Amino acid sequence: MVLGLLMIATQFNQSVHYVNPGTLNHHFFWRGGWYYDGTDWAYVRGGRKVTGRQRINGVQYRFRADGRQVLPYQVNRQYELAASQGSNQRATPKYIILHDVGSRATGQQAASYMQRSANSNQAYTNFIVGNGGTVYLMKQPGTVSWGAGTTANQNAPVQIELGQTSSAATFRQDYQAYVALARDMAGKYKIPLTLDQGGAGKKGIKSHRWVSQHIWGDHQDPYEYLARFGVTKQELATDLAGR
Repeated sequence: MVLGLLMIATQFNQSVHYVNPGTLNHHFFWRGGWYYDGTDWAYVRGGRKVTGRQRINGVQYRFRADGRQVLPYQVNRQYELAASQGSNQRATPKYIILHDVGSRATGQQAASYMQRSANSNQAYTNFIVGNGGTVYLMKQPGTVSWGAGTTANQNAPVQIELGQTSSAATFRQDYQAYVALARDMAGKYKIPLTLDQGGAGKKGIKSHRWVSQHIWGDHQDPYEYLARFGVTKQELATDLAGR
């Protein structure tokens, strides 16, 4: 009976299996791959949760003895959108889209504003990074967010904003978390660790500038902001690839 309920709770046609709270406490799973219960992540191979250090889809991950992932960044849910805000539709796992907030706002300021205005402005992303590397979770990864136009939104299970700062030290912490989050999510959704390669049919990590060039829009982020601190597009591509 327990195994039957587990099968019902899991959406097998997704890159990630979205499960009910408590499911990760089970010891056996019918399907391999990533499991997400809204808070924790686990990876299943051979019916069991993996532990220790594992390389999955080109990304190095670390798991506790109970099989839950040790995230390489700190998540803050203070400004998470309610179920009635934004979209709860599942996105096709094709792109991870990178942004910056486009203003002098810190990550926390942008997250607070986005929480208040997501529906009225019809604009938000799944994550915002800022304030010394904090990752603000705005909407569950895997769901459509409203950050880059309808077509891109529907094909991006994760969109990430980078908050701004005038401090080089804070920027470096933000940038490291930004890259770590993008790599983490790309590995989970089987999205290549390539930056801005190919046209609209090519899976990968994409900047908002790439979306404007190949799908829709006129945004150029995040490259202008990154350049203020000496980070080039090539450096970002190298860091995302893990080289």
